[in-house]
Amino acid sequence: MANNDMLIAWLNDAHAMEKGIAEALEAQVKAAADHPEVQTGIQRHLETTKNHVQLVEQCLNELGEKPSAVKSGLASVTAKAQGLMMGGAKDDLVKSSLNDYAAEHMEIASYRALRVAAEEVGNAFIVGVCDQILQDEQAMASWLEQQMPALVREAVHTGST
Repeated sequence: MANNDMLIAWLNDAHAMEKGIAEALEAQVKAAADHPEVQTGIQRHLETTKNHVQLVEQCLNELGEKPSAVKSGLASVTAKAQGLMMGGAKDDLVKSSLNDYAAEHMEIASYRALRVAAEEVGNAFIVGVCDQILQDEQAMASWLEQQMPALVREAVHTGST
């Protein structure tokens, strides 16, 4: 059986990624105030992401580890910088949805890799968590894909940045 070192490192990466995304989503919820349907979707995404943070923490606990404060701190700085760039421009929601769509696909790829790593070390609990998170990430990517055309059309018709 393989050792857990790589799995632990990747779980710490996933934890930091989820924490950073949650912080960025907090700003996006506020920015979407004029778009109630989008705001509701982003709020749902935020709650799901917070749940993913807890699930990844459980995976780390399963391996006798705690989340890396350094990696989580770096993700927080990045999220704060991203939030500062939200400045009320007509295309903020478009830019956010593009970033979110890309992030969802990065998360999908990350959890697929984590799932394989968990299988290799024989940890069925972590495999199950990865499967659960993958379903959530795929659903959010699909939702974002459905929302994007309307957001782009609105930005095009209401003016540029």
